[in-house]
Amino acid sequence: MQTTFTAIESYDPAEFPQFAALYDAHGQLYVGGVATGNAVRNDYGVPGSPVWYDIEDIIVDDFEINGVIFTWKQLNAAFPKIADDLHVICAEAAEKEEEWE
Repeated sequence: MQTTFTAIESYDPAEFPQFAALYDAHGQLYVGGVATGNAVRNDYGVPGSPVWYDIEDIIVDDFEINGVIFTWKQLNAAFPKIADDLHVICAEAAEKEEEWE
């Protein structure tokens, strides 16, 4: 399954000072991307109980920074000092998404 997510939408570099170098000329920062995961069926184990699906094994496939798409390898090469922090923030944002297709 796949989802798109927004991890950061900021208009003030002081809000995310560790990513100050990523803000555009207008002082804006958008970080989002695409993630994939496996849908796992869950229920309460009682006949007739509700059934739902949780997403597990989430992988961030693409990172978007101010309209530019990066793979993990490209992100890590372009921003080695902050790539891990960006990955964590993006993975957490993807995990919170409710709409997976």
